[in-house]
Amino acid sequence: MVADWYAMGLTDGSRGKALSEFRDYQADCAKHQLSSDFGQYQEGHKKGVVQYCVYPNGVTLGRSGNSFNPLCEDAGFADFHQGYFLGQQLNQAEERLANLKRDQQQVEDKQQSLEKELADNKDRIVDDTSSKAEREELLRDNDRLRRELRRLAAELRSLQYQAQATQDEIDSRLAELQL
Repeated sequence: MVADWYAMGLTDGSRGKALSEFRDYQADCAKHQLSSDFGQYQEGHKKGVVQYCVYPNGVTLGRSGNSFNPLCEDAGFADFHQGYFLGQQLNQAEERLANLKRDQQQVEDKQQSLEKELADNKDRIVDDTSSKAEREELLRDNDRLRRELRRLAAELRSLQYQAQATQDEIDSRLAELQL
């Protein structure tokens, strides 16, 4: 029944919520014929925004991949801007690393599949029931499989190198964040 509008504004602002949150409170109060005080809410919200728009919150927001919070667009929140930018860079590097690891797994799976196919071909070559033409075809297929395995091994080395470079970048960015 009795609301501390300043405290509510302070809480919402310190959580990065928009000033428009007040409209929801106002509508709820109107349903019950209670008054609301936008001036007090706005004053508290303004102070809360100052608490929210700080470097660590910028990093958290950027790292999570969320959009920039327009509450912090003011030039007075340069630390928030810097944190958001660095967090965003870290998020992008972490996504790149996840993609590289996924690509590595796909290459490794393909290698296993080709190695099994190669082993199966070898078994069929030594099988006495295979004709000479079938064995020659299997030998050609094995040559193709070996070339593909060499290509995949080179691709895997490249992916591993890129993943290590990206992990180094992530480690460097984490050290740079100074949280």
